[in-house]
Amino acid sequence: MLEPPSFAHHDEYVKGIDRVFSLFLAREDVKRFLSAVLIIRNAKIFLSGGYGSGKNTFVEIAAKTFFGEDLGVVRCHQELTTFDILWNINITRTLEGKANAVTPRPLIIAPFKYLNECQRLNTQCQNALLNVLTDKTVAFGDTVAETPDYVCFLDRNPHDIGTQGMVKALLDRIDFYLDVEYLGMKHSLELLETKFKGKQVDDLRNLAEPILNTSQMTEIWHDVEKVTISDENMMKVSMTSMLLRKCIRVDRSITSARFRVICEGCPYSGQPCSKQERPVGQRWVDSLIKLAKACAWLDRKSEVSFDDLLWGIPRVLPHRMDLKQNVFVKFANENEWVMQDFLPMVESKLPMWNEAIPAFIDARKGDSKALEKLQLHAEKCLAVRELRDWAQNETKLAEKPLELLIKEELAPQGLA
Repeated sequence: MLEPPSFAHHDEYVKGIDRVFSLFLAREDVKRFLSAVLIIRNAKIFLSGGYGSGKNTFVEIAAKTFFGEDLGVVRCHQELTTFDILWNINITRTLEGKANAVTPRPLIIAPFKYLNECQRLNTQCQNALLNVLTDKTVAFGDTVAETPDYVCFLDRNPHDIGTQGMVKALLDRIDFYLDVEYLGMKHSLELLETKFKGKQVDDLRNLAEPILNTSQMTEIWHDVEKVTISDENMMKVSMTSMLLRKCIRVDRSITSARFRVICEGCPYSGQPCSKQERPVGQRWVDSLIKLAKACAWLDRKSEVSFDDLLWGIPRVLPHRMDLKQNVFVKFANENEWVMQDFLPMVESKLPMWNEAIPAFIDARKGDSKALEKLQLHAEKCLAVRELRDWAQNETKLAEKPLELLIKEELAPQGLA
C-alpha cells in the first residue's frame, strides 16, 4: 500500500499562490494551471504570448516566492552558443591545466530554470537543452554535470520576427503549454491601481516576497507524486490516447513523412485519428497524469478524478499535434480543436467506455457474451476495438495447448 500524500506545506503554498496572483492577474483557469505546474517535479512549461502579456513578470515573481535566489535564467538570442548557456570556462585555469577550469552555469544547477524567448536559440543550443531537461546530465570533455530536480519555464512571443523557431524534439518534451492572453478591462484596471494608486511601482517583481524555499518545494514535489490514479481512470486515459494514435489501415508511427493515408471508406473516418497528419506519442499521457495529480493535491484529494484528467488535456496536447490543413478552416488553432472537437467527443464516449471496460475484464476471462458486447461497441469506437482485439487474442491463446504455442513461437525462427 502506497503512502498517501501528507499535504506538507499545502497551506503555505496556497498562501504563496494567492500572493503571486495578487501581482500577476489572470483568469481562474490560468491560475489553476500555473499553480499546478509549479508543484510538478521536472515540469517543463511553455508560455506563449505577445509583448507585455506578463510572461516574464509571472515567472520571476513565482521564482522569488517559492525558490528565492535559486534561479537559472537565460535571455535567449541567436548568437548564443552552448558554452554561453551551459558552461563557464576559465581560460587561465584551462591553459595552466588546473582543476575546475570548466564549471556548469546556473541553468544546469538551479532548481528553477527560465529560458526567456527560447525560440531565438539556434538549433545546436536547443538540442543541447534536451540533455539538460530530459537526461538531466550534460558533459563537456571530462566534465560531467547533473541537474537537480527542477521546474523549467520557457517562453516566446509567437509574433517575433527573424527567430529560429522550436526544434520538434524539444517541443515534444515540453510537458505543458499556455497561451498568455492580454488582460481584459477589469484586470487591466486592477493592475493600474496596483502600480499607480499610492506609491508608484514600476516593476511588480519588486513586490514579490519569499514564502517557501527550494527544500520545501522539493518536499511538495514528492508529496504530489503520492496522489494515486485508479486502474479504471488509467484505462480511460489509455483509450483516449488510442483515439489519437491508432489507425486500422497502417501503423502511422513508422510511415514516411511523404505517406498520405486514405481515410475515405474507413469505418472510423471523421474520428480524431483522421484529423491528424501524424499520430501523437506517449509523452502527452505522462504529462497529463502528472498535471492531474497536481490538481488533485491542490484540492487536498488523495486520488485523481477523471474530471482532473479531462481538464488537463488542453494543457498537454495541442503543442504536440500536427493537424491536417483542412481542420483550420473551422478551428483557429490546435487548442480550439482540442477544446471544441476532441474533448466533446471523448466525453460522448464515456458511457460506452463505462460498459466496455467491465466487458473487457470479463472477456479476458473467457466470457463470450462480454466479448459480443465489446464487438458491438468496437464498431463505433476505435479505442474499444483495441480492447476487443486484446481480449480476443488472449482468449485464443488460452484455448491453445502449450505445445502448439511453443511450436508457433519457434516456427519463425526455423527451430520448430
